Amino acid sequence: MLMGTFRKPRIPGIRIPLRKFPFLSGALCIFSLLVVPIPKIERQESQFPSRENVIQQKTLLNDSICSRFPRPSFTASYLWQTNLPKIVNASKNPLLPGLLNPEDDRRLYSLLFKTLPASRMRRAVQHTPSTSSSQRASVRHIFRVIQRRLHDPENNPPLRIAVFGGSVTIGRGCEAGKRAMQNYNCAWPMRLQLLINQFFDMDLVKVYNLGVGGTNSGVASNMVKYWMYPTELAKVGPDVVVNSYSTNDSLPPWDLKDDPNADLVTAVLDQARDGLQQFIRAALTSNRCKVPPLVVHMDDYLGPQQDSLLGDMSYNTAMLQLAKWYDTFAISYGEVVRDIAWLLGDSTFSNKKDVHFSNWAHQTIAWSFGFASLELLSTFCDDEFARAVYNFTSTAEHNMI
Repeated sequence: MLMGTFRKPRIPGIRIPLRKFPFLSGALCIFSLLVVPIPKIERQESQFPSRENVIQQKTLLNDSICSRFPRPSFTASYLWQTNLPKIVNASKNPLLPGLLNPEDDRRLYSLLFKTLPASRMRRAVQHTPSTSSSQRASVRHIFRVIQRRLHDPENNPPLRIAVFGGSVTIGRGCEAGKRAMQNYNCAWPMRLQLLINQFFDMDLVKVYNLGVGGTNSGVASNMVKYWMYPTELAKVGPDVVVNSYSTNDSLPPWDLKDDPNADLVTAVLDQARDGLQQFIRAALTSNRCKVPPLVVHMDDYLGPQQDSLLGDMSYNTAMLQLAKWYDTFAISYGEVVRDIAWLLGDSTFSNKKDVHFSNWAHQTIAWSFGFASLELLSTFCDDEFARAVYNFTSTAEHNMI
């Protein structure tokens, strides 16, 4: 039969000239559907267990960190929203008694519940490592370290995080009224350590602030390459290395800064890309006998070092390109608050005259890192559940052959 040919319905014993009554054609088709019995389709049970059954049968090992969270899946937003009151308390900095007062507590509460909801915090996540990359082993390693620390803190060390950066990373200008060149207790790496450890009520992580004012990613690359760590950290090396040089790597080259014809957007983009790539390669090859550390990029830059918006975003562009190429972990504080700082002119998160900012900005950087880490955990556990289901069903199929 040719495509599109209409076969006239026929009822035994009755002949109707449908050409003379075209409206009857549709009516008869509907009638035939109503009177012809439709065979009942019996539901057949699947010979393989469902995803939920696999999980209920504890296919995942009990020592997996994923077993501590809602199953079969959860999101960073869910964990963040359901634990907001606890996050507020964990964000208080006991190392700065001057900030422990009702007014600052209200400001802390307002920032987390109103200004920076989970929908905004999601902007911090720029790129998470996939399941097929070289960083997969690094991701698995850090969550194994955390799980062992939670299970047996007496015999397992905390997760070691090494943060490299410039004057912003070491807290210059962080605490209001103090003109110190550095303030490690106020800077975001210490706030990140406090946020995590106070939330879990134990020393789960140890953050080493290795920032040096006025330096860039090239200095950090040599520190990683030649194992230039504090004595305590040099014994085993870090589990996580964080590049927080977005501000210094965004500084236009001195020989082009005053050139009216210079393309500073491209110059900073190339400069940032070269510096970051050197750091990534140094980190991934820094410990050939063990799993390489997880490489994290923290973009904490909001300007002002260029008149061009594209120029001030050149670092973020280079960071994202390399994170996708090397499949590293990329986080951006700038993406979380850029519209608030640039469009609304809110000075809470940036400084129009200087690259250094207040303690609230440093706290938001720590929150951005924390939220992005939950997203990484969510992605990791989704992959672990999928892997468990695949392994279980593959074994079942093999046994049936």
